Amino acid sequence: MKKYSLLLIISFIWGSQFFFMELVTNDVGSISLSALKALIGAICLSVIGLFQSKKNYTTNTKKYYWIALFEVVLPFILIAQGQKYVSSSIASMLIAMVPVFTLVFFVLLFKKKAKKFEIVSIVLGFLGIVILSCPTQGIMNVSGNILGNVLLILAAISFALSLILMEKLEDGFPVVHMRNVLWIASIVLIPLALLFEKPLQMDINHTQIFSIIILGMFHAGIVYMLYNLLIQREGALFASFSNYIVPVIGVILGFVVLKEPLFLQHKIGMVIILFALLFSNEDIFRKWVHKL
Repeated sequence: MKKYSLLLIISFIWGSQFFFMELVTNDVGSISLSALKALIGAICLSVIGLFQSKKNYTTNTKKYYWIALFEVVLPFILIAQGQKYVSSSIASMLIAMVPVFTLVFFVLLFKKKAKKFEIVSIVLGFLGIVILSCPTQGIMNVSGNILGNVLLILAAISFALSLILMEKLEDGFPVVHMRNVLWIASIVLIPLALLFEKPLQMDINHTQIFSIIILGMFHAGIVYMLYNLLIQREGALFASFSNYIVPVIGVILGFVVLKEPLFLQHKIGMVIILFALLFSNEDIFRKWVHKL
């Protein structure tokens, strides 16, 4: 059950980032915020990395560049543009296609044989996300704007490719892998921020500065280290299930902290996602059935 605990921790960290982002998005440009998160995360992991082995791993250099591109740089651009045309609920539903694309790529590109339980869990999880997203906007809005939908689907594809690449990383510690990825992403994003925005002229208060530091340390640095650790232990496909749990965490935190309403569709969607997680592990599912 340790892998589920790690999956929940990762999902909780990512699910809680929306509260901190809400405090800064009006005063900090999207590219600048992404650059700051990547830079602070890279510094955080660099400090942690001081306590790791001094051995240098050079066999993954090219993979680091591709992971930085597919995991950080491209998704940021695609999501930032895509969300201009579609609602946040539809966006979360489309991004939740990451497990679907991850399985498809494994089957098509690496000739991996998909297990029945894996297919059922992925289908159930996506169904749960669809139901979870329906109360505010409705599923018919998926076809509302073709450009926005295409951009978000491309972002999901990008995330799926980065997951597979992270699974292919050789040797090394997760903290070292993701430190290198975040430094590369920072080197790309900082010039983009300076070119398209004015990060040096930001007027932000102490609370916003604290929020940015939290976002960088935990929602970029720490969580990516844990994410890579989970991928190394359980594989990219299992780690991709965090995309199903993050919206659930968001709904629960919205209900508990912000006193937002919890609709019947929310409850049904969360139950279906719970069953999807059970199906993701055949042994645990069979044990659970025998106990009934």
